[in-house]
Amino acid sequence: MAISCGSVNCMIFHYNLYMKDEHLHFISERSPHLKRLVMPAWNRITKLGICQAIQRWQELESLTMPTIGHPPYIMEEIARSCKNFTELKIMGSFDLLFASAISQYLPKLKVLSLRCSKVTMGALLCLLTSMEYLEILNISHCLLLDITANGKRQVIHDLDDQTLEKASRLREFHYCQSRSCTACQRMMVDEGIMRWYRYEDWFWRQDEVRSLDLQDYGKLFDAGCERLTSVD
Repeated sequence: MAISCGSVNCMIFHYNLYMKDEHLHFISERSPHLKRLVMPAWNRITKLGICQAIQRWQELESLTMPTIGHPPYIMEEIARSCKNFTELKIMGSFDLLFASAISQYLPKLKVLSLRCSKVTMGALLCLLTSMEYLEILNISHCLLLDITANGKRQVIHDLDDQTLEKASRLREFHYCQSRSCTACQRMMVDEGIMRWYRYEDWFWRQDEVRSLDLQDYGKLFDAGCERLTSVD
């Protein structure tokens, strides 16, 4: 961080790196021009810790984050501090509370990926009806859930015509619910909460949205190290 002289504009953390407030404080103080942050795990970071970091990252445009219990506070902080923010990826689960928070605080969001997440139909419809500026939405390999008349949850395997019509206004709408798709099968086996550690290290870095796909970035080891540390 010292060598960069504060010029770092993109940081990608592996989902197995669990940072704490002090780590985030150290990093955010030394990267004031950060534009993209990929941090799939922050369950050891407090509300105050992440909000203080966001306040320092006023140039932030893109964030990949995990599911959190109360999303409105982070959406509000992004709206207040990051005026150029346009791109968000959620890894985990996505409900109506999360969708409403995005709609309320980030109404001009352009790109949203929920790839391999557990998503309620209420949340999806909220996005499609209220996010006027949304251009790209990715719900590929998501476990889509709806509430039946008797209050039970049911898995939705095919979107109805009304939902597809709402999605047709988007410039890009990525959707896959194929029983023959490996990623969709994994979502079903994992009951909607992807156990990334079970699968290839490249799997969590993929995204159908080109600007969010990490390719080889975010690897813990290069190919040589992986060979040295592999267990036969």
